[in-house]
Amino acid sequence: MARFLLDRSLGQRALVARLRGEGWDARTLAEEYGDERAQAMPDEEWIGRGARSGFVLLAKDHRIATRPLEAHAICHHDARVIVFARGDMTATRMGDLYLEYSEKIHQVALGRGPFVYSIAAHGLVRKRLNAP
Repeated sequence: MARFLLDRSLGQRALVARLRGEGWDARTLAEEYGDERAQAMPDEEWIGRGARSGFVLLAKDHRIATRPLEAHAICHHDARVIVFARGDMTATRMGDLYLEYSEKIHQVALGRGPFVYSIAAHGLVRKRLNAP
């Protein structure tokens, strides 16, 4: 079963509680590294740490695949990342999408990284990484 690590942009309570309630093995950055460290941790650091610990990374910002530092970290650490196609969703809507596509998310989570998938109302789409 895949283990998921939620970026701080996804919140600390509602979404992770909902996923756990549906049987997901999910943790927040604050739970994994402490609240103070999680708030200060650059994206490329949490990507590396999370990937090395075997987590599938859940993030809100789809631009993670195109920003050079983050894309390089994803490639370098063979990270498996799932992001939202839109960043303006509520925790309820994000949870709805995760649960609607839970089977597909868990299926792609078993794959080898590096990859970034974007999730939206129409499903999951693999994104191109802006890295060598």
